[in-house]
Order: sequence, then C-alpha cells, then structure tokens
Amino acid sequence: TVSGLATTADSYTNLSTRINIATKEGGDFTSAMAGVHQVALMTNSSLDATGSLFTRLNAVGKDMGMTQQQALDLTKTVTQAIQIGGGSAQASEAALQQFIQALQSGVLRGDEFNSIMEQAPGLTSAMAKGLGVTTGELRKMAENGELGAERITKALQSQAGQIQATYDKFPTTIG
Repeated sequence: TVSGLATTADSYTNLSTRINIATKEGGDFTSAMAGVHQVALMTNSSLDATGSLFTRLNAVGKDMGMTQQQALDLTKTVTQAIQIGGGSAQASEAALQQFIQALQSGVLRGDEFNSIMEQAPGLTSAMAKGLGVTTGELRKMAENGELGAERITKALQSQAGQIQATYDKFPTTIG
C-alpha cells in the first residue's frame, strides 16, 4: 500500500540521515551506507537495527581511534554473535537495541546486560571469551560497572575470527 511505501521511504531517509551525521567528521557516507547494507544482507539482519548499531559503534570507535571500516567490521561481528546464540529475529533485534542502549550510556550493566544474556547468549559468550572470563564472572563485572564501551568493543574485536568461523556453520533461515 501507499502507506507502507511511505513508511519504508521515511525509515530509509532517517537511516541515511543518521549515517550521514555519523560520518560527517572524517568519514565517507557512501562507503558507510554501502557497508551497512552489506552487513545487513550478509547477516540477514534488519537494515534499521544494523544502521543504528553502526552509527553508535562509529561514534564510540572515534573516541577509541577506530576507523569507519573497523566500526563496520565490529557491527558485523556483533550482529553475527547475537545470531549465533539462537533465538528469533525479534529477540535478536531486541538484543541489538539493548546493546546500543548500553553503548549510549557508556557501560553495560543492569537491565541491558540481563536482556542481552537472555536474548543473545552468543554475544555475552563472545564478550566473556574476549575478556578471558566465564559468563558468571562477566555478570559480576556488569554488576560492578566494569563493562565500559571501550572494554566491550575490544573484547568483541578480539573474537571476530572465531565468531565468523562459528557463524559460517549456520544455515540461512527464512526468519
């Protein structure tokens, strides 16, 4: 319907604007937009959720000295880790939103951590492995406010190869 097309067009325009803002200082909008599309397609993920994750990771990454490409690579790693844990497409998108909220606050703890533990055990497992701790120890770290955005991103970056290898074993599903 016309209403559906208008909603889709508005969503795409909003996504483009967010990515344009995220890449304004020293970034390349065209390659960022293409990269977000590619990650969403490669991981069978929502374009909007993938774009939101990229814009937040790009912002956090700038403070850490990450390049735009590294932010795109981390977007793919996070999305794959969430999907490795299983669960529905809706649960995966909800976990992505919780992860984005944690990054926006600068630390992963409380409700965001609990939600990610439940909906995206693959992501929390990857964080734990990247930090060299058990998931129980990871929970304690979250309770103590020790899971800052930079610490989380570095832990996940260290697990990118393993996450990719595991993700490659999963079949593509309709969901």
